[in-house]
Amino acid sequence: MHFTRMLVAGLGIPAILACGSDPVSREVSPDPFASIRWVNAVADTVAMDYRIVDVPTNASEPNLPFRASSGNWRNVPPGAHQIRVFFTNTTAAGTDVSVVSTVIVDTVLTFEEGRKYTILHYGFTKTGASPADRLILIEDVPPTPAAGQVGLRAINAAPTLGAVDIYAEPRTATGGPTTTTPIFTGVAPAAVTSWMGLAALPGPVAPSTTPPATTYRVAATPPATTTPTADVLAPTGQPAVPSTTVAGVVSQPLDAIGGSQQPASAMTAVVFGPQVSYTLTRPTGGTVVVAATTTNAIGVLIDKHPPRISP
Repeated sequence: MHFTRMLVAGLGIPAILACGSDPVSREVSPDPFASIRWVNAVADTVAMDYRIVDVPTNASEPNLPFRASSGNWRNVPPGAHQIRVFFTNTTAAGTDVSVVSTVIVDTVLTFEEGRKYTILHYGFTKTGASPADRLILIEDVPPTPAAGQVGLRAINAAPTLGAVDIYAEPRTATGGPTTTTPIFTGVAPAAVTSWMGLAALPGPVAPSTTPPATTYRVAATPPATTTPTADVLAPTGQPAVPSTTVAGVVSQPLDAIGGSQQPASAMTAVVFGPQVSYTLTRPTGGTVVVAATTTNAIGVLIDKHPPRISP
């Protein structure tokens, strides 16, 4: 019996040594990366599939419709990468491989290590339409707002609107003329503004008697006018929630979510034009006409959240 115990102990030594070479047990450093997100501002066709085709990565984005974004940044190896944009499967046009294999854009973009980017798909896909669609690479460098402030910038992704003025007014609802001075004037199509510091707005005092939330109404108007062509209420965000102990149970702290009521946040307002009419040609024959609209829109992206309180 003594011999058996010695044998088991002896077998444990190489097992321990083997664990030392196990890649799962090793401490590893993350590979270098850049970070990207996508915005689809192409108004005259179906949703798009955005693919990085030269490296395996989850930074690609399928089925992104007009006026939508991929949300948070995703990591991709730094360097030059081949990007292809395809039509998404659509029930109206059919799901034939000839639809989803059609390449709309084929280009190379270069991402630098440690930097963040928004890739804006801008323009029109129709033959002869101007400007022709292309991918615009926008570097995202969110500011560190002054104490008690939030940061805001704007992107004019609407070629049909021409230059616009951008307003940010404390409101509880959209609609009606602007009543302040613009924070940005004459923002040309495809242009990106600098960052503007705005006072963070106060949050509700008593949840049981909360009035409509005050936030920044972001509006776009033709230059030197007060009638918006588009407006939207920016997200207010959520305050941080510290850890609490109730009946001996310790809750996890919750970090703040960026928005107009959360100091140290930063946001990007993207101005979109109306849907343009287009025709889908079915591979099996026949066509489907998608009607135009007259509605413009503004989307707001969160670029920076307040500092974390969780580990």
